[in-house]
Amino acid sequence: MIPTCHRQVEIASRSDVGRVRSANQDACAALENADGYRLLVVADGMGGHRGGETASRLAVETLHAAFERDFGDPDTFLLRAFRAANDEIYRMGSSDPGLHGMGTTGVALLIGPAENGWVAHVGDSRVYRLRDGRFEAITADHSWIGEEVRRGRISVENAAQHPMKNVLLRSIGVGPEVEISSAAIDLHAGDRFLLCSDGLWSEVDDAAIADLLARESPKDAVGALVDLANARGGADNVTVSIAALIDKNAPPAIALGLDGPTEVPDASRGTHASLGAPLLGAPSGSPDERPRWKRPVYVVAGLIAALALFWRVCA
Repeated sequence: MIPTCHRQVEIASRSDVGRVRSANQDACAALENADGYRLLVVADGMGGHRGGETASRLAVETLHAAFERDFGDPDTFLLRAFRAANDEIYRMGSSDPGLHGMGTTGVALLIGPAENGWVAHVGDSRVYRLRDGRFEAITADHSWIGEEVRRGRISVENAAQHPMKNVLLRSIGVGPEVEISSAAIDLHAGDRFLLCSDGLWSEVDDAAIADLLARESPKDAVGALVDLANARGGADNVTVSIAALIDKNAPPAIALGLDGPTEVPDASRGTHASLGAPLLGAPSGSPDERPRWKRPVYVVAGLIAALALFWRVCA
């Protein structure tokens, strides 16, 4: 029996070739099955125009087919579907010399009908989450530069310009086996999830992404984010997919987390999210690390109390 869910899910996706590339090697999909599960997928292909386009398309098509025909246990679905995609891409690449060595990144979010969700990824396409004003990456890039930053060997500032920044440690379809990172996650009404290829996060800083994700509807946000990536260079294909979890029993502004200002990363300091540090289960900070928007409230309250005391003394 499917659990009753008091939540709606608003989803929007957009993929664009960018300003430099002649073909779009990204692919994406947003799907729903008969059991009430939602699946979002983003893939970023590599291996030349034909190879990259083929690999990303096959990854999305394979996950789509598995979602419709072989869903089974949701706890293992993404792992099974990613392995099936790896098998299909590797088989085609091995049988066609023109596609030899092709591969793709892949990131997927499975949203359950109740309070459970699942994330899986290979490569450097990412999932971000905005919850209660906190914006963070919940995937860790499988890239050489990401690993070096996590080990403290390269700074966040230097990573953006490093010549090895696009070197992946894992990809789908390049070999007969693939290592997949996956995790179960909890879902809260008001959460917003963003999946994207590196064409977004390599051009647009986390603060700008978080601001648009919080303030715009998913449909408007995906368009604004793609346009912003292109305005800042558009050096790569850019794909963005957003899912907003809306509580049917709450006012829309509260359900979407738009009732107050949103805390976003300070781009001047660099952020853990910008290089995909694994944040699932990470503590949200000590009580002294209050969101910045709350601090002026305490200042105003203190001033009011002081004025009231002064008025009583003078009276």
